[in-house]
Amino acid sequence: MTRICSFFYSGPTAELEKRQLLGLPLLDFHQSALHSVQSGGASRKSEWQVKLGKNLLFNSAALRLIEKALQTYQGEASEIELYLKVDESSYRHFYSLQSQVSPQERVLSLPIEIRRERAGSQGKEKDKLVLDLPSQKYPIQFPASLCEEREAPVPQVVLIPFESEFDILFANQIAILNGIEEGVRQSPTTWMRSLLRRTPKKWSRRVALSYRKIHPTAEVHPTAVVEGSIIGPGVQVGAHCVVRFSKLGADTKLYDGAKVEFSVVGSRCWLMHDLVLYRSYVEDDVFLIHGPYQFSGFQNKSSAFATILMDYRPDRKPIRVVTPKGRKEYQGPFLGSILKEGAKTLGGSLIAPGLIIPEDLWLSADSQLVHRQPSPGNELINSQTK
Repeated sequence: MTRICSFFYSGPTAELEKRQLLGLPLLDFHQSALHSVQSGGASRKSEWQVKLGKNLLFNSAALRLIEKALQTYQGEASEIELYLKVDESSYRHFYSLQSQVSPQERVLSLPIEIRRERAGSQGKEKDKLVLDLPSQKYPIQFPASLCEEREAPVPQVVLIPFESEFDILFANQIAILNGIEEGVRQSPTTWMRSLLRRTPKKWSRRVALSYRKIHPTAEVHPTAVVEGSIIGPGVQVGAHCVVRFSKLGADTKLYDGAKVEFSVVGSRCWLMHDLVLYRSYVEDDVFLIHGPYQFSGFQNKSSAFATILMDYRPDRKPIRVVTPKGRKEYQGPFLGSILKEGAKTLGGSLIAPGLIIPEDLWLSADSQLVHRQPSPGNELINSQTK
């Protein structure tokens, strides 16, 4: 039987090889997504060949969206250019740092090559196909005292061309909710457990909170709360911790009172007492103390000590971010920082929103002293703060 399309992917760019989605190396995450939609392998005969770009961030839901679009395509073109149209809210929160997207059009070209395999196809050589980005029915809420926008839906698929370090943050923010929703659908136990809960009143939220997948080797204190989350092998969750709509990787430690919500934490991380982590991603071997750390990313072996990562501008002006394609203005209300591999922000540091802390840089509270030290990392810091 001929399938609609076969997906081909040669792996991420060198810049992305060490990055993670849902606590997995990017290559492993992408290969898992491909495996879930290509039973029988990519060698089976198909009508279309879809080559995914090295700088594309995607999940299995995105591949199914592409497959469905090709299934309904009625044209006779031998090659298709694929575009993604995003709604206004998704543009502000997840796509406003993309260089090719305008707030008026909200359409971006995807790094995907699509060619028809069927021989002798007639008609024009190229055609354009536009995908509408689907959004979740259950939006993330925001405080009215800080922004006019009270809530924002989250896309149902990860489909983001990588341009800046913040794209990994956005992809993880989407992927964690996509993953939990898929886990709920596949868990009859979750549905049974939700029948025994009395709160919350909204049925969909009650079901989501009832989902939990805890590895048998994990140690979870009886007073800890785990809702809508995945706890990996060897994880230790201390007294009065809260893990909600999140994923914790192998051998990670949450000390007493730590709170993790809408976040992804990698392996062998230490999240210290009473820490708050919200809508962030943490890769492997990261150490975090104090906080809170919100809307931020922590790459491998980075650390934050009693640091204030600002994620909001009180004047409500757009947060400025330096990207490889130039300075961009983030249109969402909240955006923290990215600590690159080995970066450390020391006690008393105050970091403006939208900054990227360079690899292996130690940033002290006396930022002027750090900036005076000649290094490529400090040049990057200075370029972002001008």
